[in-house]
Amino acid sequence: MDAMEIANQLARGGRVHELSGYSGRTFRLFAPHATTILTVYRTSSLQRREQRALEALADVEGIPKVIEWSVEADAAWGLFQDAGAWNLATLPTSLGPARQAGRILRHVHEASPDDLTNLAGGMDAAWLRSEYQSVFTRLARYRRRVGLSQSLLERALAAEPPVGGVPTSCHTNPRPDRFRVDDETGRVTLTDWAWATAAPAEWDFSLAVWTLRLSAGDAAAEAMIEGYGRTMPKDVLQPWIVFHGGRELMQAAETADGRLDRLMPVVNEIEAALPY
Repeated sequence: MDAMEIANQLARGGRVHELSGYSGRTFRLFAPHATTILTVYRTSSLQRREQRALEALADVEGIPKVIEWSVEADAAWGLFQDAGAWNLATLPTSLGPARQAGRILRHVHEASPDDLTNLAGGMDAAWLRSEYQSVFTRLARYRRRVGLSQSLLERALAAEPPVGGVPTSCHTNPRPDRFRVDDETGRVTLTDWAWATAAPAEWDFSLAVWTLRLSAGDAAAEAMIEGYGRTMPKDVLQPWIVFHGGRELMQAAETADGRLDRLMPVVNEIEAALPY
């Protein structure tokens, strides 16, 4: 059974609308008595990872509410309560959700990572140093496509990698569109947990604040910082921006063809964050 067939079956005659998905194909199901969200995962391992993360963090504020899991020979899927049609990127002038998102992220980081992953040690300092060098070394072959000059690449390779604390529970990709906002209650839910693992809290915090600033502006980013209850000094944040920006360039270069001029804002962010 393919993803659309599963969606139509679970919608019980209601309308089905496909959404952008990150771990597979995602649908909003307008069933007779409720609106739900269905993710049909690309692989069963992604379903297992998301289920494990949501079970480990079930008591944390802002975690998706699961209705049903299913793993069969030809498909693995999860059915969730609809967390809302809006997200932080589509609500740039509404600061309440951004504060709530910051609070959710802080609570995630305060949760024990013991049941979240079987990764021994998590993404510690040694892993970060190795990954940082790997990202920018691999980018050398794509630098013209992504608009990265040789001098900027050399500056990135010579720079110090980001510094983080002891690995804890992390989402690892808390971008603005992952924070869904219910249009009736204003409740914020952090979705898409298939890549959750043990990592430094600075990974999540820096990525969330940086991408929210880019998509919704300084006020929204400051509101998220206020909700989180901690700040990140500029000299700590900037290496993380370089790291996240490099990973974004790398992912685009490996998954898209042709020149990637749309990534110039990311290149500019990397240049601004690098020391001379």
